[in-house]
This record gives sequence, structure tokens and C-alpha cells, in this order.
Amino acid sequence: MTAWDRRSSDPTSALADILDALDHNLRLSKATAKRSEKNRLRMLYVHGAAAVIIAPLFLTYSSATGLTSASWNLLRSLPGAPTSVAAWLFIGGVVAVLGTAARNTGIACAGLGMLACWYLSFAATFTYAAYEWWHNGADPQTMPALYAGPVYAHFAAIMLIHLVTALRMRGRREP
Repeated sequence: MTAWDRRSSDPTSALADILDALDHNLRLSKATAKRSEKNRLRMLYVHGAAAVIIAPLFLTYSSATGLTSASWNLLRSLPGAPTSVAAWLFIGGVVAVLGTAARNTGIACAGLGMLACWYLSFAATFTYAAYEWWHNGADPQTMPALYAGPVYAHFAAIMLIHLVTALRMRGRREP
């Protein structure tokens, strides 16, 4: 027999059962929200740390190769590339980590925005390379990495989702 069924025979007991069930659900809900926030913060740390690690690796790669293939045509046109591009990623990662550690949504969002811009620039670079390749006859011998544009666009989308989530959560914290 449920609390609802006992309601007519013992209203005090039924009400106590309902309040106990509400309390239990509230506790579960709070625990789930805390776990979700911890996971989200860990992901922000991972994204920021990955950017800090990837930036010098990209700079090393770009210095060694000169980014001479057609896949890098658009990126090479950015001012100060490739050093400025690596620095942008590095700084964005540091800002995201520091903002997350300080629980400062504005700073964390600035870092996430920088990472999103970096990923978008790479998505544009590789998508443009694929477009040029297709427009110039699609020679299989000169095919760029056609998957790279969507991969970087996907990373940019992840950063933007984190950014929007952080902005929506801003000001909704418990004291």
C-alpha cells in the first residue's frame, strides 16, 4: 500500500511518507547536480591543459615543416603565424584553467572563447584547403585531410557548448 492509499486512514503518516520521499529525491537531485558540476569543471581543466600542451607541440611541428602544404594556406595568412597561433592557444588554455580554478566564470569564458576561436580557425583552414582541392580538380595525389575541418569544427562546438553552459550557470550558484 502506498502513502497515497493510506491517506484516508492515517493522513499524518501519509504526509510523513510523502515528505520523506520528497526529501530523498531532493538529496539525490543535489548529489547529481554536484557530480555534474565536478565533471564539467574537470572537463574544463582537461581542455585548458590540453591547449597548453598542444600549443608548443604545434609550434614545434610548424617550425619543422614550415606549414608548406596547401592545407595551411589560410592559416599562414594570419598575422604572426604560426607563432601567434600557438601563443593564442597557449594563452587561451592558461586563461581557461585559471578562470576555472578561481571559479571566475568571466575569465573561464574568455579562455573558452579563445580556444573556440583557435579551433574555428583550424576548421576554416582545413575546410578551405578541401574547397581549393575540390575546386582545382580534386587530384587524388594532392588531397588534403578532408576529415580535419569537421574534427576541428567539432572541437569548436564543444568549447562553445561549455561557454554557453558556463554563462547560463553564472549567478545560479548556492551561497
